[in-house]
Formats: sequence, C-alpha cells, structure tokens
Amino acid sequence: MAKERKTYARYIYNRGLQTFWKGDAANAGSRFRSIAIASDQFNSTEGTFQVYALEGVGKGIQNGKFAGSDDNPQILFDKDIHGLDAAAKEFNELAKDATESGFEPVGFMEMLEFEAKLQTSRS
Repeated sequence: MAKERKTYARYIYNRGLQTFWKGDAANAGSRFRSIAIASDQFNSTEGTFQVYALEGVGKGIQNGKFAGSDDNPQILFDKDIHGLDAAAKEFNELAKDATESGFEPVGFMEMLEFEAKLQTSRS
C-alpha cells in the first residue's frame, strides 16, 4: 500500500503564506489554494526552503465558525529549494498560476468581510 503524503510544513519557521479563494470562503463548496514557504532558518536567506501549494474545497461557515475543508487538501506542489530568492521565485509563480486560474488573493478587506459574515452567522 502506498504511503499517503501529509499536507504540512516540514520546517518550523513560516516565511510566507498566501491564500486564494475561488468563490466566497463563507459559502460551502468554494475552492481555495494556499501557498507557503517554510524554513529551518529563522532569519537567513540561505539554507533550505520548502515551498508548497495546497488546494481544497471549503465547508464555509457552520455554527458560527469557519468549518475548514471537506477533505484533506490536495498537494499541488511540494519541493525543497536552496535559497530564499529561488524559493520566492517559485512562490510567485504559484501565486501567478492561482490568479490565472481564477483564484482571488485574500487581503485585509476580504478578512474584514469574512469576519462580518462570521458575526452575522452568530446572531
């Protein structure tokens, strides 16, 4: 039996994260992509950086909370890269691909709108 790959960072320091949604994160069935850079180096541009991208389907808001995803997200990309510059280049390419595929980045305003929907769902 093939060993199932886990969807997590191998290194302890998160050096970058961007989440994208296709649809409204508050609604069940909306798709998301998350792209991250992790490293075992706290404050260095040298060393190994894990770049990974995940895609899944959200369950929206349930019982006044964000419910996460229906299943484990699918791993789209997971690679160790030497040096922060090379890792950032790969990260940016994955982000560009996400937007070209119709995903919208989550920014400050989207977070505020989502929080308002959470509050409304609790009323």
